[in-house]
Order: sequence, then C-alpha cells, then structure tokens
Amino acid sequence: MQEAARRTRKAAAGTGRATITSSRRATKAEAGRTRGAMSKSGPRLPRLIAFDLDDTLWFPEMYLLIGGAPFRKDKQGRLISSGGEEVELYPAARACLKELATSPKYKDIKVVFASRCHETDWAYTCMDLLDVCDGVSVSQCLNEGGVFQGGSKQGHFAELKRRTGIEYEEMVFFDNERWNITEVKKLGVTCVHTPNGMQAGQFEKGLALYAEKWA
Repeated sequence: MQEAARRTRKAAAGTGRATITSSRRATKAEAGRTRGAMSKSGPRLPRLIAFDLDDTLWFPEMYLLIGGAPFRKDKQGRLISSGGEEVELYPAARACLKELATSPKYKDIKVVFASRCHETDWAYTCMDLLDVCDGVSVSQCLNEGGVFQGGSKQGHFAELKRRTGIEYEEMVFFDNERWNITEVKKLGVTCVHTPNGMQAGQFEKGLALYAEKWA
C-alpha cells in the first residue's frame, strides 16, 4: 500500500505542475474568517506557516545524496540512504515542528512545505520516516501537505493561497535561500532567512515579526 502511494505521488510530481497534499480543505467560512488568529494568552498568530525542506528542515539536501532510496532506519533510529548517508532534522526544526504539532495554541494553524526539491519521492519518504517525537513524523506535523514546484517560490505561494484561501499577509515562511526570501516577501508574507538551516530562536523570531506587523 505504501509503495503504491509513493508511485502515485511521484506521478503527480512529474506532471510539472504544482502539487499540494492536504488533510483538510479550506471552507468559505475559513476564507472569510478574521485575519490571523489571536492566541488566548498571547499575540496574534499566523494562519499558515510554510517551511522549505532541503537545508531548512533537514540536511543534506536531496540532490547531494550519493544514494537515495531505499531509505532505512538503523538500530539507533537514524535515517540512512542507500548510499549510507544519514538524513537528519536540524534540532531547532524538530523542536518547532513538535511545538506546532503538540501545543494547543497552534491547533488552528495550517503547516505546509514549499520546496523546489526534484527528488519528490525521496522527500516524501524522508517526511514519513523522520520522527519529530515519539509516534509523530514530519509528514504528520506538516498537516496541510505542501507544494513541490520549480521556479520562483512566488508560484508556490500563489498555489498555497489558491488552495487554502489564506491571504499572503497571514502567512509566515522559513527558507535557507536569500533569493527565495526576497521573492516571497514581496507578496506580503512574513519571511525568516535560515542560512544555516533552522536554528534556535528563528521560529520565535518569525512569530514575533508576524505579531509586530499586526500590532
């Protein structure tokens, strides 16, 4: 069953069009909801948080792997490629994904990926197998799936907006590439540059910048 799902995903990615997976669909009521979400005990929160994958959530980047699939977990629970390379989450990436998945104050936020990764089947496998905490994978934390697409990431966000009904101004984005940040920021998205992958304090910085925008 899992292998069939992988083939289906890969076929969709091969069409050259943006693809997005979603466990929920935005309703008209959601689209018309008041901008942002006010935490009961804190500042306004975004309605959507997006992460790049390669060298933002994990390392190495998929294209740098000597070997890709099949991936396996060793006795220590590490994710290993067919070439013997370990694929790891940045510690701060694991921490913020865990927070988003388990803290009640974030339960209404849609969490997605926006990636130009060409090895989409490898990326899906890594999302399924990389654990954020016991019993919770990266795939489960990215509760609204995401977009694989080439070119400017403005296209990724146009697709995310179309599918979710959420305005750019209500989104936060994390990416390791400066030009992606520059392009997406033009849309009105709150952006955080992560040149060394997700590091301690950057998730909180993104939320603070977003709250300041609405203060």
